[in-house]
Amino acid sequence: MKSIVSKYTLQLAGLTVLLGVLTLGFRLMFTQIPVTAAYPYLLVFLFVFFWLTFFAVAKSMQKKITRFANTYMIVNFLKLVVFSLFLLGYAYLHKKEAAPFIITFFVYYIFYSILEVIGLKTLNTEMKK
Repeated sequence: MKSIVSKYTLQLAGLTVLLGVLTLGFRLMFTQIPVTAAYPYLLVFLFVFFWLTFFAVAKSMQKKITRFANTYMIVNFLKLVVFSLFLLGYAYLHKKEAAPFIITFFVYYIFYSILEVIGLKTLNTEMKK
């Protein structure tokens, strides 16, 4: 399990750097399209949050499959609540930058979710061996 978590951490770090570089390039090339200035902090927040949730789910996978299923559902519910409160709080505090922030967040969220699913599939395959 440790090697898979380490591999996932490297993939997550690579995705974070790639998204940061792509966002910077996008901001420089398309100056008329608003991109939140808080994108580096958003990337760090998502990196930490997705790593913690992957680690929790991976750890629960070592136990019974019902434990994994329960942990996965709870983690996804908590992610939904935390991310919703995070977006609502930011939108309330920064009304002018709310739309670019939320759009940037959701684009990042899609990429991080895809990587998480791939990581969990890899972990599941490895645990069956």
